[in-house]
Amino acid sequence: MPRPSIEYPDAMRLVVELSSLYVACDDCGHSRTLKLQNLRQAATLGVHNYMQLCRKIRCSECPKRPPSFRNLTIRPTWISDGALQTVA
Repeated sequence: MPRPSIEYPDAMRLVVELSSLYVACDDCGHSRTLKLQNLRQAATLGVHNYMQLCRKIRCSECPKRPPSFRNLTIRPTWISDGALQTVA
């Protein structure tokens, strides 16, 4: 049975707007931080918004599981609007 989508205000923001992404597995405790370079690679592979990115992330230490059985904590850090203007 499919789970209902979660309404998240930043779900449709672009991956290139992220400065980093903290990911922690609630099952095994493994954590990592994806930096800007990793996030831009994801964008070149066809993952364009935050919701798509969250669906692709999994723990590299745990066995592969369907997305509905992943227990991850994901915390985005967005580039501020002012920083976007200075980068462009």
